Amino acid sequence: MKRIYYLFTFILLSAVSGCNKYLDILPDNKPVLEDAFKDKYNAEKYLFTCYNSLPNVVNPTNTLGISGGGDIIYSEKNTGGGFSAGPPATQMAFLKGNNVANPYVNFWDGANGASRNIWQGIRHCNVFLNHIRVEDGGPRDLDESTRDKWIAEVKAIKAYLHLYLFQLYGPIPIMDEVIPISAKGEELEIYREPVDKVVDYIVQTLDEAIEDLPTIGELDIVSEYGRFTKTIALSVKAKTLVLAASPLFNNNNNYSGFKDKRGVELFPVGDSKAKWERALAACDAAVRAAEEDGAVIMVTTDGGNNAIRGINSTNINDTTKAMVSLRQAVTASWNPEVIWAVNESTTVLQRWATMLSNDEYFNLAGSAGSDIGQRQSPTLNVVEMFYSSKGVPIEEDSDWETKGWYQNRYNTQLPDAEHSKYFIKEGQETAVLHFNRCLRFYASVGFDGGIWEGREKPLSEASFPNMMRHFGSGFKHSEAYGGYPFSGYLAKKLSHLKTTYTETRITLMREDYSFPIIRLADMYLLLAESLNEVGGPTQTDSRGHNAFHYLDAIRARVGMEGVVDSWNKYASARFKSKPSTEGGLRQIIRRERMNELAFEGHFYYDVRRWLMAEEMFNRPILGWNKDGENKTDFYNVRVLAQPRFSMKDYLMPIRTNTLLQSKTLVQNPGW
Repeated sequence: MKRIYYLFTFILLSAVSGCNKYLDILPDNKPVLEDAFKDKYNAEKYLFTCYNSLPNVVNPTNTLGISGGGDIIYSEKNTGGGFSAGPPATQMAFLKGNNVANPYVNFWDGANGASRNIWQGIRHCNVFLNHIRVEDGGPRDLDESTRDKWIAEVKAIKAYLHLYLFQLYGPIPIMDEVIPISAKGEELEIYREPVDKVVDYIVQTLDEAIEDLPTIGELDIVSEYGRFTKTIALSVKAKTLVLAASPLFNNNNNYSGFKDKRGVELFPVGDSKAKWERALAACDAAVRAAEEDGAVIMVTTDGGNNAIRGINSTNINDTTKAMVSLRQAVTASWNPEVIWAVNESTTVLQRWATMLSNDEYFNLAGSAGSDIGQRQSPTLNVVEMFYSSKGVPIEEDSDWETKGWYQNRYNTQLPDAEHSKYFIKEGQETAVLHFNRCLRFYASVGFDGGIWEGREKPLSEASFPNMMRHFGSGFKHSEAYGGYPFSGYLAKKLSHLKTTYTETRITLMREDYSFPIIRLADMYLLLAESLNEVGGPTQTDSRGHNAFHYLDAIRARVGMEGVVDSWNKYASARFKSKPSTEGGLRQIIRRERMNELAFEGHFYYDVRRWLMAEEMFNRPILGWNKDGENKTDFYNVRVLAQPRFSMKDYLMPIRTNTLLQSKTLVQNPGW
């Protein structure tokens, strides 16, 4: 197991400042640049500046995937915990829709909730690449193998930054060189490039980087762990090509006729199977590299290093192991499933995702409002997407149909002995929806009356949240004091098994972890998706494996049978043949991603690349009644929001003022 806890320190170097009017302009400040690259020490600081240009992936205040994807809902009125003007921009973009005057989460300009100005980061990368070589004034005390490795790292960073903008804005300018401030005329004409050209540029840049990037075994674990490796770059390449092959950018005729000011068509025309074949080859290569690095699907051996009192490697049972393993795949730093992780602080994320028990909440006196969070709240719509205990969707499960569980899922009942042992606290009445669900659900979602394993307590005394108005995590002190779970759920999966609150006063006692950007399960699912899109259920990869091989390997972690067996045994008659067709398997793979990767930041991008957001986000967003003071009142389904999503919302808008400053840029369709 990779158990390395190396905190990668980024050192900011304000060596280059640029004019905000243009995307990538190099100031004529020669002495500053010469100082930045005069020796190895200063050049390495500039390398870290490039790394620091990577956007945040953890903080819910400025990370679209974590809080803006539609899977998590905050109340517009919830201003507690330091928010004087309501929820962060990431959530407001979903609740209110975006705009062109001052776009929410504006990564193009680095404004209004965006964690970075991505173009500025690309400029840093180009400056580095233009000055790191000896012939360009670079350090002479840097050995050539290290120089080549640093160049490869910065190329990988630059490619990733282009990908980040591409997945948000679609066709973007390709900025491969810095523009001097003295530039005039045509040198300042910056155009958005066609989708296929952008994709080819990202892939080509990654291919160049892969040549000189180290393997994980070649890293200096003291000073380099966490930086780009061949496998990370191969995985980013695979993700780029899957995105390019997906419906948003492949056969999306809704954007037909979208041209730049040169008259160049920016979206490809027609359906291209070749794009999926290219994506399949890239996913296959990335998975093979990850497996050669030692990556495996994470299965715990000890229940989280005493996170559950009394549970260890000698007595952990299959049920506990399955639930804890999925949480540890996310919250155990540098576990063997992680391909790429980031060492950003998880303080805010864990504060917002971690429950407060009644005992903890009743010791409110003396606590600061910022110590209370409880707002990382999955929607009821997403909760219903988790599988049944038999590993199929609840609306397709024969037991859920014939026994009336699905029709009566919003009714309540007390837990039986089987459920109260691991899932629901004895004596806690809760929704039928919370019974007979897959272990992924119980590992991922904190619900009213549900057992919250960990916190260094035995299972017999496990904590559990009460979401009603006057209890625990519920809506107790209104909007003025702290956060509350607007839908009546919490994203338990994001809370480390040992993270808790003290019972003497409300103080978060957190266990930090390195947040995974890419883990092996993600790549297995992308490989399965590519296999199916190329040749359906029978298509195989370089190892002779079909899509089911990878789906079943992930499902086995949480005790589910394979896809074919599960649908054959447990689905209603009209769904039993679903895995045997390309269209049916496509639906299964998409549902698997939603189940396995829930709340980790993938949902935002997946539903958009699949062109499913219009279907999902023009329905009411549902949750329980936060004002409910007892079970009867609380378990009433409420409409929490009614977003409006149209084709234009698949691509983010560029600020009007930015377009006025650069006459050659065009706005995205519909804006």
